Amino acid sequence: MTVLTRSIAAALVAAMATLLPAAPALAGPRDQQWYLDAMKVPAAQQVSRGDGVTIGLLTNGFPRAHPDIAAATLPVKRLKGGLRPSVVDAPRDYPLDDDVASARIGLMAAGGGEGLLGVAPGAKVQPVICPGVADDTEVCMRWLVDEGAKVINLSQALFTALGTDFDGIRYALAKDVVVVVALKDGAEMPADLRTGVILVGGSNRDHKPAGDGDPDSRVTVRAPGGDPVFSSPADQIVTLDPKSPGGYGHPIILPGDDSAAALVTGVVALVRAKNPDMTAPSAIDRLLRTATDLGDPGKDAVYGYGEVDAEKALTTDTPPAAQNPLGDPGEPRSTWLSWWLIAIVGVVVVVLAAALLAIVMIRSRRRRSHLVAPHPTR
Repeated sequence: MTVLTRSIAAALVAAMATLLPAAPALAGPRDQQWYLDAMKVPAAQQVSRGDGVTIGLLTNGFPRAHPDIAAATLPVKRLKGGLRPSVVDAPRDYPLDDDVASARIGLMAAGGGEGLLGVAPGAKVQPVICPGVADDTEVCMRWLVDEGAKVINLSQALFTALGTDFDGIRYALAKDVVVVVALKDGAEMPADLRTGVILVGGSNRDHKPAGDGDPDSRVTVRAPGGDPVFSSPADQIVTLDPKSPGGYGHPIILPGDDSAAALVTGVVALVRAKNPDMTAPSAIDRLLRTATDLGDPGKDAVYGYGEVDAEKALTTDTPPAAQNPLGDPGEPRSTWLSWWLIAIVGVVVVVLAAALLAIVMIRSRRRRSHLVAPHPTR
């Protein structure tokens, strides 16, 4: 199935969702969270709940408030444009809400109790509103890394516009941060940008790949994530849906790969909280080694290294990894500061050169006017 066909189908379903009445609220959201049991999250949470770990999340707007994620969500930030883009506090009246961001936060870190349970309810999520070009995405990623994020869910970006000079991912990996991307998004990036990144594909309850099921050799691992267009209702992921009565549902706008990537991001947070001294390459290696091997033995084009098993990832000892098992993309080409220093120096040089040229031209005119000036007559 082509990308165009998939996009058209998704658009039609989304359009129908706006015309049909809202689905009734789901009672007892934890009873509907089959995906947590499939990943053995309850057992993993007996070992770690993600405390002390910050998850970075790029968003398209302000995550809509929901009581299940109030404790997990750090103050929302936004990208501020200008000559030197920066990340600043986002106002509560930011003009664009982002229900998908709320759904992702719920899957990663919802508090549980009588509400939705996230994979890592002890973790904190740092949302950054970052709609924009590749340079903007890099600024936001660098800020998240510098602020202490241990894992970044890269779900908001113009993925087709991330060229080979994009340094956001390389910067994160070089600073010992795990980067998780939905398979559908990672497939749009240049191959060298995917190096070292966990690409997550969604699966149905029968462990079959969600969506049209086409093999994709780019997949790293799979996790529960029913496709909103091609999977059955029983395969859908119940998460926060602030627009639905009761606040829970099956957000039609959250594709299966995105749901799966959010769940795996939570598992990474559990691993890094349990092992605070574990490096990012070792955390990635642990996730791959403990995944349930499905399909052909070893890594294959349908399941990658297999389906993520949260309990095994928390309870299995693995040797430290000397390097990222998904490859090393190399050091970032530059720091953001050095680029701005170069730009500032360039501007100063241009200004000084212009000033010097103006002085030379003024002196030249004065000299010429003096030479041609008529002598006064007596």
